[in-house]
Amino acid sequence: MPANLTPEYMAAEKEYKAAKTPEERLLCLQRMLSVIPKHKGTDHLQGDIKRKIAQLKERLEQRTKKKGPSYRVKPEGAGQIMLIGPPNSGKSSLLAALTNAEPEIAEYAFTTREPIPGMVPFKDIQIQLVDLPPVSPEYCESFVFDNIKASDGTLLIIDLVSGDPVQDLNQTLELLKEKKIDLVPPQGKPENPELGVSYIQTLLLFNKCDQDPDGELLELVREMIETDLPIRVISVQKQVGIEALAQDMFDILRVIRVYSKQPGKPPDLDAPFTTAIGTTVIDFAGMVHKDFLDQLKEARVWGSARFDGQVVQRDHVLQDGDIVELSI
Repeated sequence: MPANLTPEYMAAEKEYKAAKTPEERLLCLQRMLSVIPKHKGTDHLQGDIKRKIAQLKERLEQRTKKKGPSYRVKPEGAGQIMLIGPPNSGKSSLLAALTNAEPEIAEYAFTTREPIPGMVPFKDIQIQLVDLPPVSPEYCESFVFDNIKASDGTLLIIDLVSGDPVQDLNQTLELLKEKKIDLVPPQGKPENPELGVSYIQTLLLFNKCDQDPDGELLELVREMIETDLPIRVISVQKQVGIEALAQDMFDILRVIRVYSKQPGKPPDLDAPFTTAIGTTVIDFAGMVHKDFLDQLKEARVWGSARFDGQVVQRDHVLQDGDIVELSI
């Protein structure tokens, strides 16, 4: 069976061949694995990529043990979102408002000195949100950029009323571009990406909207900035616009929730599988158990099928909330 590799995969493979560090190669391999078409024709290639990923992770772990503690945050939950911004923009307060984390919150700059993860509940899944040390011209830890590149997306938070929000935004974007990080709207990655650049899906948050009740400052800022990032206006202190951010983060991840069901039994609705948009029945079967890839005889779907419990083909594309019954 031909591999039929996509342009997105070929671009990721090109970046991998040009990567110079183990960290860069690992990110490229992970991207290759996430976009490679999942069918029998790519089974050998998928196995080769997974083997290389395992080898690189082992090398990096050994190097970390020699150097001391690592500040790379291990992903958990349905996906990983980084919380970034200039000093005193409200990152730590937002993390505390959305998760069970208890970061240090103070009026002085650079309160956050290492990544602080928390889990954001959304429906029946959890999304990891990580507060990173500030991105600032004065000083920025190198591991901040590594974590951003490895993430599924970011929330960029800017203080609307203190200081100069336009300058804060421009400086942050410029510092990230110097590190080959380009913040793009969700689903806004370019068709022809520049080699070596990490395109990170991002929402732009303007904090402290409660101190701009008429919205005049926000309107002025909108006129002065040049960005196509979608904007959310929030107040962490007054809890304005906070609840909708969980849905926004879920949308950034571009994943769906799929529930498994054994024949003759009720579905397991407590622990959905989270998988990429575009996942097919046979992709899902491989997630449940690798042997299902060859042994699957029949699949029934409740949700996106024409009628509940309909028998569907292996290439049936699943939707968020689908229940899938696999028979071998």
